[in-house]
Amino acid sequence: MTRNGRVAPRPDSPKRQSSGEPLVVLVAEDQRLRDDIALIAAVVGARLETFKDWTQVAHSTVDSAVGVLCSPRSVPQTALRVEQCLLVGHEAESVWLAAAKTPGLRPVPLPAGEKWLTEHLAAEVLHRAQGRIFAVAGPTGGVGVTTFAYLCAAELVARGMTPLLLDAAGGPGSGLADLVRTARSRGRVSGGALDWQELEAVEGELSAPQLRDALPICEGISYLTGLTAGPRRDSTLRAAVGAARRTYDVVVIDSGHQVAPLESLAEQVEDLLVVVRASRRGAEAARELIQAVPQRRTYVAVNGSASPGWCAADVGKALDLPVVADLPQQRWLARSDELAQSYELLRSRRGAELLSGLLSGVGMADA
Repeated sequence: MTRNGRVAPRPDSPKRQSSGEPLVVLVAEDQRLRDDIALIAAVVGARLETFKDWTQVAHSTVDSAVGVLCSPRSVPQTALRVEQCLLVGHEAESVWLAAAKTPGLRPVPLPAGEKWLTEHLAAEVLHRAQGRIFAVAGPTGGVGVTTFAYLCAAELVARGMTPLLLDAAGGPGSGLADLVRTARSRGRVSGGALDWQELEAVEGELSAPQLRDALPICEGISYLTGLTAGPRRDSTLRAAVGAARRTYDVVVIDSGHQVAPLESLAEQVEDLLVVVRASRRGAEAARELIQAVPQRRTYVAVNGSASPGWCAADVGKALDLPVVADLPQQRWLARSDELAQSYELLRSRRGAELLSGLLSGVGMADA
């Protein structure tokens, strides 16, 4: 821990730069197909791992890959993996037939699609070399979105990474803006004082180094927030995220219960954590949010007291999504008026395990 009692970065913490070669996953028995994909992977600078069937493929392996491919004889059976997968093969008719039977699969017949596949994987390799974009949202207010976003950023710091906590909701009542203001009054903030209002006035292209130097930093977390308002223009939000990913290991976006920031950022956001209460209404509201932004990998965190007859597993089943965290109601936390008090969770063994499991569950153990 640091001298003020916060969790210090672990000496052996992994960083983005040391996470190894980009990974391409292929599920297929066809040796010719394996050989051709191995050549494409080598061209784009990726490592290929092959599997005979999906039972051999770990969820974390899929999430860490820059590309997931399968043959017409190895089509995935779950909606989540179908969404993540490219369908490849040398027999065009078989590829298109398998794609027609499994909506959501993207067909890439070879050799006709070889150029496209190579360019697609090369772009993903380049994209992965930049920082990760991870959004946290909730279907309603008060479910703990900001708390989870803050705790994820704090755990990333403990792992030796540099996160930016971006307040996409912003405005009066923002927990992140209040945290920065309170920390500044106590002399615990370094860096600059750039907020959304000042950023709106910036002209020209936003420089990644300038952004990093201008943002306030507290306990290893950089913040982009605002007391008066969040980003008023979509272009400002997109520019900030684009610049941030070039200089931070992970950009954690607090979207609150607003869908608009996620729609604005579109495919810039790679992963979405939906925080929800274990209840019928919570699950239904979460489903509506997820359907509004379906193009990204989505996970669920259950927070607070559950409705009678409901538990975290029920939420996961209702949404057909992995539940990566289940945090029971913390009465002491609910009574606190300061977001920073939630950091106390990381001091307990159970809290530390919960946050570690959450990051592993969303594929950010190595960010």
